Amino acid sequence: MQIRVLSLALLVAAGLMSGCSDDFQLPNSSGVPTAPDNSSSTTGETPTTSTSSEGTTVADTTTTDPTVQPTSSTTDPSGGGMCNLYDQDCPGDQKCTAYASPNTFIPEGIKCVPVPDNPKSAGEPCSVGGEGLGDDNCALGTVCLDLDYDGTGFCLPYCTGDSQNPMCEGSDTTCVKLFFGYDFGNCFKQCDPLLQNCAEGEGCYMDAIKVGNTNFVCLPVVQGGAEATFQDTCIGWSSCAPGFACVFDSFVPDCSFAYCCTPWCDLSEGDASCEALDEKMSCIAWYSEGQAPPGFENVGVCGIPE
Repeated sequence: MQIRVLSLALLVAAGLMSGCSDDFQLPNSSGVPTAPDNSSSTTGETPTTSTSSEGTTVADTTTTDPTVQPTSSTTDPSGGGMCNLYDQDCPGDQKCTAYASPNTFIPEGIKCVPVPDNPKSAGEPCSVGGEGLGDDNCALGTVCLDLDYDGTGFCLPYCTGDSQNPMCEGSDTTCVKLFFGYDFGNCFKQCDPLLQNCAEGEGCYMDAIKVGNTNFVCLPVVQGGAEATFQDTCIGWSSCAPGFACVFDSFVPDCSFAYCCTPWCDLSEGDASCEALDEKMSCIAWYSEGQAPPGFENVGVCGIPE
């Protein structure tokens, strides 16, 4: 599978897999601009990260529209039946999955589809058929995520449990709710943004649009993102190259768009790596004081302090 160039990972432009929005902020105590001047939030509720009773981290990146009730089940009028992604309650040799038209990974609904012969397991390369998202050769409980529309991708597990207590298998994975209007999530491996310890074609990115007090997961890089580095335009979590974060323009010198890429940095190493890019920048703590998870105390990002 080629380098993914989304983002639980994953474009933001549609406000679905939101990586940069008016809610995209750094902790107030970090000294980093929390929003552009005259900006205001239009996305509804703030995303949250919690831990289930099984110890699985859960990141909710969806935004709330008061006129829309998020759902994990639906009926497809053109075929398939009502099902629930958490329960995988389709009859016989069928699976419950999100579906969409060709050349998009943003769901249009949820339905039952046949489980293919010799299905691919979670994490394995897979293929998407002519009907688009949901028409794949992945096993029950997974979906083929084709982010660059070349007909191939990898089998991504759906979260299990239920809406209030979504879970993933293993203590090193996070359930990330990606899509506006749909109350289901997918499971991604946790990672360290300073180590970038993800598989080829992936990067380590934040797991929620509300930065600071968030964690990090391995996401495929969106189309074009593999080449996006310092000061380049970005529109979401993984639309920057691995090792870079997508942040507000006021945070990055000479940024020509609403959001630009800037590198992660190690607080223990000081400001030198950031100042080498621009003398106005410093290595600024990603987490509020005392809020960093164990092992993430030195995570910073290069930016212009307030």
